[in-house]
Amino acid sequence: MRMKMLRRLLTLVVIPLCAAASLIAQSADANERFALPLQFAGTAFGQAGAAAGKSFGFTVYITDWTTDQQVTNFINTLKENGPNGLVKVFGKTKDVGRVSPTGFVGNSFRFARSTPTRGGGMHIVMVTDRPMRFWEVYNSGRSTQYPFGIIVLNVDSTGKGTGTLAPICKIKFNKKNELEIEHYGQKPLRLANVRIEKSGKSE
Repeated sequence: MRMKMLRRLLTLVVIPLCAAASLIAQSADANERFALPLQFAGTAFGQAGAAAGKSFGFTVYITDWTTDQQVTNFINTLKENGPNGLVKVFGKTKDVGRVSPTGFVGNSFRFARSTPTRGGGMHIVMVTDRPMRFWEVYNSGRSTQYPFGIIVLNVDSTGKGTGTLAPICKIKFNKKNELEIEHYGQKPLRLANVRIEKSGKSE
């Protein structure tokens, strides 16, 4: 009976604690490995519509992470004032990085968050309030209701991986009060050959 109780104790307490310690260690290693500033490069592939079959190189620079307090403020703004309210707040928020297609200046983004993944990798989400051209605003077309661009990178412990880039989308809360992303009539671009080119650790 004592042996059974000991095994149960090991299962309920010791094993979960060891697993938690392992995840904490992985998180610490990932934070060191992916120290700011970070630079990733890769290739974007169109998956539908006019972009289907087309590709271009890109570079992502990350100089800072969005804080927990900023995340809370952004969410509250989105709930209370909708996407347009969030765009205004983004306009008053400092840049935390930039995404640049090869040969172009690109766009800065105001939101960047990272989450360590199993195996020492990283899940990174970046959001920008995309610039709109004069004709787009002047005509007040449907696209003006989709003011954000979202980039997601999933990289392993070596900094290699994949991702997606949604250049025109809307972020909102639905009737169930769930955060929802709506794309403007096109599939996100597929990001492949993603690799880390520079990190704070290597500088």
